[in-house]
Amino acid sequence: MGTKSFAFLVAGTMATGALLSGCNTPPKAGHGETVHEEAYPLARSAEREEVDRQFNEIYPGAGNWTWIWFRDRWMDLWDVVEADIAFGQGFGVNAHATEILQAGMGTWEGTSMGLRGRAWGMWEESKTHRGLGPWYWIDVERSPLWGTKNLFDHEYEYTGWDIMEETGDKAIDQDWTSIGASAQVLAVGAHVAASPLEAVDFIAGLIPVGLVVNWFGVNKPIFDIMEDDTYSRLQKKLADEQGLGE
Repeated sequence: MGTKSFAFLVAGTMATGALLSGCNTPPKAGHGETVHEEAYPLARSAEREEVDRQFNEIYPGAGNWTWIWFRDRWMDLWDVVEADIAFGQGFGVNAHATEILQAGMGTWEGTSMGLRGRAWGMWEESKTHRGLGPWYWIDVERSPLWGTKNLFDHEYEYTGWDIMEETGDKAIDQDWTSIGASAQVLAVGAHVAASPLEAVDFIAGLIPVGLVVNWFGVNKPIFDIMEDDTYSRLQKKLADEQGLGE
């Protein structure tokens, strides 16, 4: 690619960012609505302004946002895979390609060590499970022991049909699109799985337009399918603490 072509690419990307950032600030007299405002109706809402204000206080400047953008991409990559080894007692086998297509049975109680997406460490788990297809019954209890701070979001207890679990919190149970398998024999077990939805979230987040528009004042990345980036988590925190968005 020649120097001129590269210059056009950079200019085009920055122009796209400027257009997408649109009216992130309050409109001036005679300034009409933009496509950005129509696509993002919360752009100038009290909720959005408060989240933007606190985000900019914590992470001021383009340099800080660039660091956060790369950190979020790194964490999204870790979200794609789960893997662990376990020691305990019992037996079991499970293979699944989403919660709708799975088969297995077993009962197990022991200690696991490994990765649960972006969290890692050690946890205790007891589980009884059986079923075929969408008719898969689980009775599971999980208690974190040590590890990263976010591992302690994975404390979990549920009894019922797997497909009917309604928490909507990926930290609690695996993503419904997860593809993987697990097995426990006597005193040893292992589990590995990957999430297509988390993979899409990671790949979409790599599109550089999301980074460029943040240089122009739009704090939330455009592509955050799982709503787990730094800005989204701050937004959820303020919603819980201050009732924003209710």
